[in-house]
This record gives sequence, structure tokens and C-alpha cells, in this order.
Amino acid sequence: MFQNILSQQFKRLYVFFTQIMVLFTHTREEHSMEQLILDHMLKEEFSFPDPSFPIQIYIDDLNQWPDGQVPLHWHFGYEIFSAFNQEVMIQVGEKRLTLLPGESILIGSGQLHRYSLTDSTQECLCPNIVFTENVLAPLTSTIFQKYFYPLLHDSSLPYITLSQYVPWQKQMLSYLFRVYQVLGGEAGQDMLDFSILLPKQSHSDCPELEVHQSLFEFFKILYNNRSEFSRSKIQPLDSKTQIRMQQMVQYIQKHFPEMITLEDLAASANISRSEAGRCFQKYYADTPMSYLIRYRLQQAQRLLLTSTLSVKEISCKCGFSDSSYFVKVFRKHMKQTPSEYRKTYSMTEER
Repeated sequence: MFQNILSQQFKRLYVFFTQIMVLFTHTREEHSMEQLILDHMLKEEFSFPDPSFPIQIYIDDLNQWPDGQVPLHWHFGYEIFSAFNQEVMIQVGEKRLTLLPGESILIGSGQLHRYSLTDSTQECLCPNIVFTENVLAPLTSTIFQKYFYPLLHDSSLPYITLSQYVPWQKQMLSYLFRVYQVLGGEAGQDMLDFSILLPKQSHSDCPELEVHQSLFEFFKILYNNRSEFSRSKIQPLDSKTQIRMQQMVQYIQKHFPEMITLEDLAASANISRSEAGRCFQKYYADTPMSYLIRYRLQQAQRLLLTSTLSVKEISCKCGFSDSSYFVKVFRKHMKQTPSEYRKTYSMTEER
């Protein structure tokens, strides 16, 4: 019923975000070809185009990630992520939940999180913004200390989900979509209607002011309805397990071109094979070796689009000793061969 009510709205949104994928200059794939640049602490490394106005929009096509999964990561700054044309599984800490089309989630700074597809048969564009506190107000100001700080630094609210079914949340989403529209630049002019959520809007001559105003209204509504929040506190990663995960992931990042066994990964964290498997299952819902394969595929994706190396050379550089096996695994996870992937997304970039 939800999708029927908003089908026309999301059709327009879908066209709009497809245009942004081509026109907007600060998407994740432009920086790293659908890669997250993570340090050994799983922290995403990125910078804002304008440090004096620290907000960034991304359009993630989850189908372009191996198995439709954006890996577990964290970053300083807050993120608002939206699902539009299909459901998306979200993990924040150890908590897993599903976003329906039209729903969004506000994730607190420093929270481990990841996204994954629930249906890999269709394109899945997911707009999201990352911003820091000082885009809202000076940190020492009365406005920030009185209104923003209690919301953004509430440890019992590591995330907040927003639904079209709740009137005040629906109003918040209208301001969020306007932020998407404005940050989309010229492509936003082609999106004429957000249906019942957002009236027709012309191109903004003062985008920073409009983004700031929309975020102000977004958080004003959030503050006025703070008593209605569901305070389901998420348990943080315990320090011992987090250190182990960081050690094993760091080992994979450093040695992925080499032959790696489960014993190697376990030894890098000074734990048993079974404990290594338990750690990955708990926080990645996957086995260590499956994670290794996905990481190798992500590196292969990058090389396919940023180098002229042959498929055989790339397979060797990414830890696949046999190029035929590499092609087989790549096709299984990406639904196309490495050569087809290179051709498809090289053509997309040219357009």
C-alpha cells in the first residue's frame, strides 16, 4: 500500500537521483569507484569539498557493490541515509533493521554501520548526506548547546528512523528531500514535484542558505518531538572484540594480494580460528573468508575502472591465483563478468 501511494513520487525521485549519479561531482564512486576508503580502525576517510560548509551528498547504487553490501564502517559526522525504490537492510552496531522505500535513518557520529540490498534484481539508488555539527550552528552558541547538543549527543539514540506514516516524521522528510534537491545542483531543476511531500520548487539562488534553513527545520521538528523517540539503546562494540576486528581487517587490507588462510587471520589477532569466525559473524554476518573475497573484489572493481591492466593481471594483483576462478567469482557477486563491468561503467563515466 505504501509503495502504491507514493509510486509517482518515487518515480520522479528515481529519475532525479539517476541524473545526479551522472551530474553531481562528489559521489562515492568518483572518489573511489564504489569503494570506502577505510583506515585500520574501520574509519571512513573523506573530506568535505568546502570545509567551511561541511556537508556532502552521496548517491549509492548498492548494486555496484559486491553482493550489494556497503561494508561496516564509521566516520566522524552524522549521516542521513534514505531508501527509495526498494528495501535496504541497515546495520548500526549489532542492531539490524530494514528501511522500506521512502524511509530514512539518521545515524549518530562514530556509529559503526553498513547497508545491504534485500533484492538484487533491480537498481537501488540511495541518497545520503554526511555533515558535521558546525554546519548547523557554532558549537559554542546558545542555539547549538540548547537544541542541537541534546539531540546529537544522546547516547541512548545512536540512530533514529523516519517514516512517511508518522505525520511529524513525514514533515521532517520533506525538508530532507529539499536538501537532496538543492545539493543536487542543476539536476534538481529537472525534478518538478515531490508529490505530497514537497511542493514544486525552482532552482535555488542561495543553496547554502536553503540547505541550512531546511536542516534547521528538520532538527526543530526532531527536538519538538524528542519525547516520542524509541530509546532502544544499541550496545557498542566491546573494546576487546573491536581491537580483534581491527587487527584482522588491517591484516586483510595489507596482505589481500597474497594467499591468506583462516589461520593467518586468527593469528593476526592472536585468537583461535573459531573465535575469528565468531567475531566476523557477529559484526559482519559473514565468514572471514567471504569478507576477504568481497574485499578483493572491491579492489578489482577499482582497478577495472582506473587502470588499463588486463583481467588476468588484475586477478593476480587482487589475490586470485587463477583468472578463470576470478571471473567466476566476480560474475557470481556482480552479476556480470569483469570485462562487462569495465565496459558498462566506463561508458557511464563517459556519459
